[in-house]
Amino acid sequence: MSHDTELPMRKQILDVAGAMFLRYGYGGTTFQKIAGELGIVKSTITYHFKNKFMLMEELIDDFFEMLKSFVDSYPDEYRNKYWRHCVVYIYAYRRIMSCPRTMELFYHKDQQEQWMNHKIDVVSHVLEQVEQDFHKSYDMKDLRIKVRMDMGARINLYTYYQENPGAMTLDEYCYYHIYHIGVLCKLDELTIRENIRDAFAFADSHQPPAHCIFG
Repeated sequence: MSHDTELPMRKQILDVAGAMFLRYGYGGTTFQKIAGELGIVKSTITYHFKNKFMLMEELIDDFFEMLKSFVDSYPDEYRNKYWRHCVVYIYAYRRIMSCPRTMELFYHKDQQEQWMNHKIDVVSHVLEQVEQDFHKSYDMKDLRIKVRMDMGARINLYTYYQENPGAMTLDEYCYYHIYHIGVLCKLDELTIRENIRDAFAFADSHQPPAHCIFG
């Protein structure tokens, strides 16, 4: 594989790691393999990324930022923060769960354990944005408890989806997750259903660009 030496080293590492994650899976991708592919020493990678979780985290963050930017590029169709996050999660789950390899990468046990502690502030901000947009009263302690509930629900939903093939479609999987977010943010039933309906309509009619890992 040839590499563009003009790219910053951090970007080169991410590009090679992304390709290796897809080829070898989470467990089969190592810093040593990445270093060997790039012709560098392993310490060059650890200078940029302390561990494999941080490397995968940046690739996942890049994926979600790409999806958010895509949705935001249609300001005339924008509804509210809840709708926006619904669309992003529909896009994300449709891509992540359409392939066993990408599903294994996103839901890898080590990745999820780190994520449960590392993304508290990120998910708190998502819920905060929604509640602010709908003028709901909240406090940060309340939001952080809701984040724990959201994370637990995500894991339980994924476990059920995996252990009961055919019990729900992928779009139903998306629906249950984003519905739960609406409930946690104290939105009423009609508001939740209308926003989810419009989010699916938007996702069905607008195709975001490809991503290096998640398609």
